[in-house]
Amino acid sequence: MDLGFAQFGALALALGALAFMMGGLVKGVIGLGLPMVAVPVLASVMDPKVAVAMTAVPVLTSNIWIVGTSGRIPELLARYWTMLLALAVCSFVGAQFFVKMDARIASIVVGIGIASVCIAQAFPIKAKVNARHEVWLGPVIGALAGLGGGITNFFAPLLVAYMLALRVEKDLFVFSMSLFFIVGGAPLFGSLAIYRILDLDVLAVSAAAAVMAIIGLQLGATLRRIIPQATFQKVLLFALFLIGLNLIRRGIF
Repeated sequence: MDLGFAQFGALALALGALAFMMGGLVKGVIGLGLPMVAVPVLASVMDPKVAVAMTAVPVLTSNIWIVGTSGRIPELLARYWTMLLALAVCSFVGAQFFVKMDARIASIVVGIGIASVCIAQAFPIKAKVNARHEVWLGPVIGALAGLGGGITNFFAPLLVAYMLALRVEKDLFVFSMSLFFIVGGAPLFGSLAIYRILDLDVLAVSAAAAVMAIIGLQLGATLRRIIPQATFQKVLLFALFLIGLNLIRRGIF
C-alpha cells in the first residue's frame, strides 16, 4: 500500500518535529491534546493514516509512564475493567474502517473528528453521573468511545465528558484517562501495523517525535505559569477548528 510517506522527505521530518513539539507544549499547558494538535497538522500535508501512525510512540510511552508511576493500577483495573474491555474491542472494530479508507475520506473523517473535539471542549460539562451507574454505563461509554476513536483517532471527547460527569478527583482523572488512551490506542496502532501503515520508517520517526513531544511538554509546563490557561485554550481550539475545517475541505475538493 503506497501511502506516499517517503515523498515528503525533509519536509515531513521538519513538520513532524514542529507538530509534536507543539502537541507536547499544549499537553504541558492544559494536560491533554498531543494527538489533537499533531495529527491535523501532519494530515494537512500527508496521508491522515500516516499522521495517526506517527503518534504511536509518543502517545503510548507518555501514557504508559503516567499509569506505570501512578501506583494505582490495581484500583483502576478493578473499577474500569468492563469499560476497558469494551473500549479495546470497539477500538479494534473502528480501526478496521479507518485503515481501509482512502486518503480523501480519511481527511474528512479526521477533520470532522478534530472539529467535534473543539466544539465539545468549548462547552463545559455540567452533568453529573452517580457512581452506582458505572456498572452499566461504563461499558456503553467505552464501546462508543472505542468505535469513534478507532475511526477518527480521537478518544478524548466522550471519555473526558464521562469522567467529568463522575466528578472523580484530579489525580484519578489523569491516571484513568492515560489508561483509556493506552487501551484504546493499542488496537488502533496495532491495526495500522498489520496493514503496514505503521512500518519501520514511520516507527523510527514516531520514536524521534516522542523526544520532541517531551521537549514541548517541558516548555508547556513553563508557559502554564505565564499564560492564562483559559486564554491559551480558546486560541488553541479556534486554530484547531480552522485546521479541521481545512482537512474536510481537502477531502471534498
